[in-house]
Amino acid sequence: MGLGKHTKASDKSSPWRVPGMVTGTILAITLLAAGALIGLQRGRDTSSGGPSGQRTHSTTTLAPTPLTITGVSPAPGTANAAFDTSVTVDFSQPLASDSPLPTLSPAPPGSWVRTAPAAIRFVPDGNFTPFTTVQLSVPGGPGGVRSSSGQALTNTLRNKFVIEGGSELRLQQLLAELDYLPVKFVPPVSLRPPTTTLPTTTLPAVPAVIHQPSRSASTVPAAPLPAVYSEPSDPTKIPLQAVAGSFEWRFGNVPASLGALWTTGQPNVIMRGAIMAFESAHGLVTDGFAGPKVWSALLQAVALRQVSTQPYDYVIVTQKLPESAAVWRDGKYIFSTLVNTGIPEAPTAVGTYPVYARYVVTTMSGKNPNGTPYSDPGIPWVSYFNGGDALHGFLRSSYGFPQSLGCVEMTYPNAKTMWPLTPLGTLVSVL
Repeated sequence: MGLGKHTKASDKSSPWRVPGMVTGTILAITLLAAGALIGLQRGRDTSSGGPSGQRTHSTTTLAPTPLTITGVSPAPGTANAAFDTSVTVDFSQPLASDSPLPTLSPAPPGSWVRTAPAAIRFVPDGNFTPFTTVQLSVPGGPGGVRSSSGQALTNTLRNKFVIEGGSELRLQQLLAELDYLPVKFVPPVSLRPPTTTLPTTTLPAVPAVIHQPSRSASTVPAAPLPAVYSEPSDPTKIPLQAVAGSFEWRFGNVPASLGALWTTGQPNVIMRGAIMAFESAHGLVTDGFAGPKVWSALLQAVALRQVSTQPYDYVIVTQKLPESAAVWRDGKYIFSTLVNTGIPEAPTAVGTYPVYARYVVTTMSGKNPNGTPYSDPGIPWVSYFNGGDALHGFLRSSYGFPQSLGCVEMTYPNAKTMWPLTPLGTLVSVL
């Protein structure tokens, strides 16, 4: 008995009981199999969207990647882009072969080229005009730039950049070539236009009975053409950096006061007067500053060889008694007259100034030294040169000493003679 109870107790408490382990394993496998079957059935049910037993699959549609601009050069707002700068635009995707292209305004001749599947560049065939603000437009929307996959640039891009300024020395060279300066520009011999040879002149035959020596045909060489003829005839191809050469006075007998005003390669009042004269001749605002409009017109004038036909006038006002004004034109004095300058309380400023406004007749107004206002209508032949100071006619009992409020007064007849000799830009030196 004891042995049998012990054996039964041992069988019941042993963890290695084989019958129990087999039974548990079979149950676990059965449960796992049932769960897998249920999972498979549920998976089939959740994916089923059609008739019983028919399996369908859902799909996800990705939104197309938009076309964007990833880089632009010159950068927006650049203030000193080179005269011959190229313009590049980079995109996020390759462009369609027939995609619309960006535009530049204003721009020299040139073309857009594809430098990579997703990059294009404008290559200029010439120079941009100095100081010009250039606008780059990359069109967007339905009719704009599009990728090879058909994606359009969403919005139009508009950027601006500014071309660098022109050289002061080159500006002097070009104005001198067009005869707006009292100096001329002389390029080196190697850069000068060829000498023009006049047609051969054949002298008439001499009768043999006279027995005079025979004369052979001859040629008469002409002087070299002016320097402007060495410039390209395309304004976008004219060099914008100074070229080799020197300046010489166009005339003899240059007044010392005028000669002292010239400085090569530096801004000076002679240059300002010349710019104003050029502006006046070409219908521009006569402010004496060479901005983009002046440069554009200047390059066009050089390309067309539009040399000025106007003489170079210069007025000298001498305040040494008796006061006088004289006009120097192209190397000689052509007119002089007694004048009245400003009284000590309202003196005429010493210096050199360009004529900036002219009137056949006008009203002059202001304040007297004691503060009372004045208004003088009907003042004839007026050329303003420094603020309210002007050359003009004014009735006085005598002339030759200070009497005005800063202006340079003269008789009506002399003012009428002086007026045509003082176009816009004419320099007036008060000594």
